[in-house]
Amino acid sequence: MNIKGALKKIWIFVTEVKRITLLTNPDKCNKSCPLCFLQQRQRPFGMGEMPFEIAKNAIEKYGVLGNLKEVVPSTMGEPLLYSHFEDLLDLCMEKGVKVNLTTNGTFPEKWGTAGGLKKLLRSCSDIKISCMEFPNAFWMDNVECLLALRKELGAEDAATVSLQVTLHKKLLPQLQHILRWAENVGVWRIKWNKVVFLAVASAKLREEFQIDEKDLDTLRRLLCSSKVLCQGSLFFESSNSGKYCPFKNEIWVLPDGSLENCPNPERRFGNMMAKLAQCVHCGMG
Repeated sequence: MNIKGALKKIWIFVTEVKRITLLTNPDKCNKSCPLCFLQQRQRPFGMGEMPFEIAKNAIEKYGVLGNLKEVVPSTMGEPLLYSHFEDLLDLCMEKGVKVNLTTNGTFPEKWGTAGGLKKLLRSCSDIKISCMEFPNAFWMDNVECLLALRKELGAEDAATVSLQVTLHKKLLPQLQHILRWAENVGVWRIKWNKVVFLAVASAKLREEFQIDEKDLDTLRRLLCSSKVLCQGSLFFESSNSGKYCPFKNEIWVLPDGSLENCPNPERRFGNMMAKLAQCVHCGMG
């Protein structure tokens, strides 16, 4: 490919990016969930916290072309603990870009106050609370508070409120209870995500948390609702492998400003040479 062709390819890629994920603070969290990829590999990501200038430059780079719709802060760590999280919210509001937030539901510091929660509701497209255990009165109370404030603000002007449930063996007896509770309180969506293990995950961890593949079809039938939108990797079609890339309009920005366009956790957090790191969608393997 000549230089002109290569530049054209880069330009098309940049203009098609609709969502960017900023790994703002992968090693900064107030919980130690056993299935976290950093816990699985037993060492931190190691790049520290993202300088705000890198976050700002990434948002301006992709936002100036007019196609950027969402910014996702962090995929490891608790994004609300990012030192510049409020600056990030303000910048995105200024640029007319929504923040798609996934949090562990603790809502630390000012974000647990009515004022903090309202700011999140005004600034975000969706607020997903990550669920690994149920019942858990602390995050459940926070979700109900969030939903009450959303109603107060007016649903059309506020973020949707979702759950992101990690499907693991210990949670199996509670899954339908989660669905019923979500229906009753008014959660918009549940992302039912299959547990993911890195190649280095211990046999003990797998034994403790892994769900038998034969149970997944049963879960697909059970975990659906007319009141709550049910999505997530539980429902992904494996028959699409190799036909298209579901992440072709996304980019991931690491704390040092380097870029990745594949979210495969084995590639980012595990062993690049492992079979699990090979991606049939993007051909990067």
